Amino acid sequence: MAKDPDMPTPEEVNAIKEFIDGQVDTDTAAKQCTSRISLEEKSPDPTLIWSFLASLAVEFFDTQDKVVELLAAIKRLPNPIRDGKEHKIYSERTFSDLGYFRADFGDYFRGLKFADPASFHYGSKVPVLISWARVNALSARLTTNLVQDFRRYALDTIEDALDEKYLKESRTREFFLPAAANQIIFASYPLWNLRNDSEVEGRMDAVLEWNRWKTAFEGLAEDTEVSRETRAILRQAVAAMETVAQDPERDEWQGKLVQYQASLRAARES
Repeated sequence: MAKDPDMPTPEEVNAIKEFIDGQVDTDTAAKQCTSRISLEEKSPDPTLIWSFLASLAVEFFDTQDKVVELLAAIKRLPNPIRDGKEHKIYSERTFSDLGYFRADFGDYFRGLKFADPASFHYGSKVPVLISWARVNALSARLTTNLVQDFRRYALDTIEDALDEKYLKESRTREFFLPAAANQIIFASYPLWNLRNDSEVEGRMDAVLEWNRWKTAFEGLAEDTEVSRETRAILRQAVAAMETVAQDPERDEWQGKLVQYQASLRAARES
């Protein structure tokens, strides 16, 4: 890696690689790739590790589950102590909250959304058209696993995908629909549970929206103007919606979210 002391070292990158390859367990990898952040008084900027992991999960789609698992393990690590207090980055605890991850990931997400779909984002070997669908899958997985709550991103992506001005153009239709489908496929439980979230009530009718999305996706999955590949992923999204609707334990995710939100409030007040 570069000589910049904030950049992940070869040892830290290797710890991540060994975890993805199944050579070390999650907790070991979490400790090894953040060891300098934990131990050094003047620690490197952790957001570069966060950025590295997010980019890895988009560049290599089959690593996403592993990356989410590793980030969840990092959140369980004891927070670095500086001057007798848990270290925070802009009021967010370094590990427990993945300090500044949300803001950093938001920049990455928006950068892909507004980039030319045919271009390659900051040296990536994956075109933006594919990266945009993948980053939506990643944000959905992070939400489902309560690493971060990115439901707002899911709602924005789905609304864009169903916007008539994007649907009528093949270029934008093929950009937004796979991304929206990934949000449904990988965050179906969080999106279902919007109906159980008091913070959402009043801003949107979650039940009505869910039904609207399903009806729209079903129609688009049969629309021959939509590409065969996109129709296939839309059918997967519809199947995910049907699965969660039939699951008797579908509302349990909300209880986990409430606990997660309580821990965030407690951290801000400490």
